Amino acid sequence: MSEAITIVIAEDHTLVREGTREILVREPDLEVVGEAARGDDAVRVTVELRPQVLLMDMRMPGLTGIEVTREVMEQAPTVKVLILSAHEDEDYVREALAAGACGYLLKTSPGKELVEAVRAVASGATVLSPSLTRKLAQFRVEPSRASDRLSVREFAVLRLIAQGRANKEIAVELGISLRTVEGHLHNIFEKLRVGSRTEAVVHAVNHGLLSIETPGGQ
Repeated sequence: MSEAITIVIAEDHTLVREGTREILVREPDLEVVGEAARGDDAVRVTVELRPQVLLMDMRMPGLTGIEVTREVMEQAPTVKVLILSAHEDEDYVREALAAGACGYLLKTSPGKELVEAVRAVASGATVLSPSLTRKLAQFRVEPSRASDRLSVREFAVLRLIAQGRANKEIAVELGISLRTVEGHLHNIFEKLRVGSRTEAVVHAVNHGLLSIETPGGQ
């Protein structure tokens, strides 16, 4: 049997944090290894414990969810950050993705959706609440579909990014060097006008270039 997915929960409201923990620990493949009630503590605990997933509230004392995500990406880049927030404003979502979050789930989501989202981001997938995907869809890069300018190889790299593949894995899969993969990533970011792998995937999904599983989806 595979090892459980390790999780740190960062949430300043005690009842919400305890409720979230209860939902997660019912699952045999999920293990909550740490908790934090402040943003700065979330960074400290995450860097110390190196969980697979950091479940992060957007609004926290000390540091915001965005600031925590940036710090964690700097100090513990292997951790997958899943934002769990009451705010569905698209600006929050875009900022979280740009900071390096792998997903953004609303607190109104059912417990099953939360569990599936944690499993998905741990496996390298990008997860958004369906309503958020629809909101982000209105932010087109330009009507002329700038994404059509991606080369065949850049599309291949983009598909593998969406599968959660690391750069080294992409290099092996495509039979190219790591430096070439990095060059393709740079070109993808430039052409799609995004700043991160996650934003590139979200953009591609919004433009119908890729499909992505959403928790509870078909």
